[in-house]
This record gives sequence, structure tokens and C-alpha cells, in this order.
Amino acid sequence: MSSLRLEIEQSMGLKFPEKNGAALVKFEESLEIPRAAETLMRGLYRDPERVRQGFKRLHQETGSMIELLMPRRSRLREWSDDLPERPKDAEAFLKETTDQLRVKEQRLVQAGQDLLGQLQESGLEDIFPVSLSAFGVCSHRDPSVKLYLKPLGRFAEINQINPELLRQAVRVHFLCLLLIIAGEDLDGQVFARGVEEEATHWLTTLYTIRYLKLQSAELVHGYLEWVKAWGGKIPNQTMLNDRVCEKTRTAMIFWRRHLNISWAECWHIVNQFESESAQDLEIN
Repeated sequence: MSSLRLEIEQSMGLKFPEKNGAALVKFEESLEIPRAAETLMRGLYRDPERVRQGFKRLHQETGSMIELLMPRRSRLREWSDDLPERPKDAEAFLKETTDQLRVKEQRLVQAGQDLLGQLQESGLEDIFPVSLSAFGVCSHRDPSVKLYLKPLGRFAEINQINPELLRQAVRVHFLCLLLIIAGEDLDGQVFARGVEEEATHWLTTLYTIRYLKLQSAELVHGYLEWVKAWGGKIPNQTMLNDRVCEKTRTAMIFWRRHLNISWAECWHIVNQFESESAQDLEIN
């Protein structure tokens, strides 16, 4: 974890506060299930018990149909070799069978339709978006990060993502987030922005993608699916090139140092300064 922390510090141009040469950051991976993750842990079914009962009912109705058909199938096979002595016996048998089949078929079809309706009511739209706090929380006071492994595992299972790769990506995300809200600038000054600010999460996502792109495409894919799950905004591709990267870092440092200025204003100021600098170069 220490090597990962150092790599992320270097990529962002920020660092965690230190004491006696050791970074003051606590990173915990917990098996707790936070309240925000309860819907996710429930899975894709809106009412799992009701769906289970639906399958149980359909199984019973199917069994009832089979119990009716099996002995009658044997009788029909006998008559296919040797006709019944009296046609009236066969007529009564077929009428009784038809009446019973009609009733059981109606029950079977109804059970199937009810279960189908329950399945159609269940799906991803019942789960997502889920709160980011379902997967982890961080605090600038300690500073600390706590990841919730079970919700991450359930998300990976639902979306068929490698769970270990997802955990790696999410670790990077929360370390980037913690650096933004509690890290020091390279001159040792500490500035903190609110963890709930939209720009905080957007910048975190941007820096996480930049880091993961150097690792593997599979890491990036799983990470982007996870970001969508909690409603995060994904930066456009132009924000990932090297030239914009340096400009973003400048704007981020300026933004962290001026709590009364929004990210949009900081970005505008940096762009304006860049434009004026370019004009000065042209004049000179």
C-alpha cells in the first residue's frame, strides 16, 4: 500500500501529511455492510422471498401436472397396442383427463405468468445509482479511508467484473479522494475542500483514470462501471492528455487554496492566464 500511495502522490503533485517521516493515513478494508449498501446487497430482486415463493409455486404446479399425466400416459400406451374393450370407457377416460388437464394447465400458466411479472419487476434500475458511501468512506480529520469489501464484491458479481481488479481500482480512487480533501501541497501547506463537492469527485475520477490507464484496460473498464453505479461523472477524453493534465493540476492547487471560489471559476482563471501568456509569447 505504501508504494501505491507514493505513486499516487507523485501523479497528483500532493502528499499525505507526515509525522516522523511516516504518512499519517489510515487505510482499512472492512467486512461490514453499511446501511447505504443494503439495497445493493439484496441483489437484483426487488422482493427475493416473493420470487422464491413464485418458483416454489411453479414447481408444485409442474409436479401436479406430471403426476396427472404419467399414469395416463401408461394407459394410452396400453391402448395403442390393445384397444379398450368398450369405447365408452376410453371416452370417459379422455373426457376426465381433458377436464383435469384444463384446470391444471390454467393453474400452471397463471403461476408462470405471476413469476414472470415478478422477474420483470426486478433489475438493475432498482439498485443503481447507489450512494458512494456504500463502498467506502473517508475522513480528512484522521485522515483515513474505510473500504467495504462485501458491497464491492456484490457489485463485481452483478456486473461480472473481476473482484480483485475492482478492489485495486477503488483503492486508488479513495486514495486520490483523500489526497484532494486532506493532502498537502508540495510546499507543505494543507488545504481541504469538502468531500461532498461535485468537483472533488470529478477530480478524483479524473486522476484515478489517469493512473489506471497506465496499468491495464481491464482495470479502467471495471472502474468506469463502478463510477457509473454511484452516479459519478466521467471526464471526457481530452482531459486525459498530458498538456491538459498539467493545467488541471494548476487549477486544482488554486482551487484547494481558495475555498470561496468554485472549480468552474478556477478553471476559467487558469485558461485565461494561459491565453494571456500565449499572447505575451507571441508579442515577444
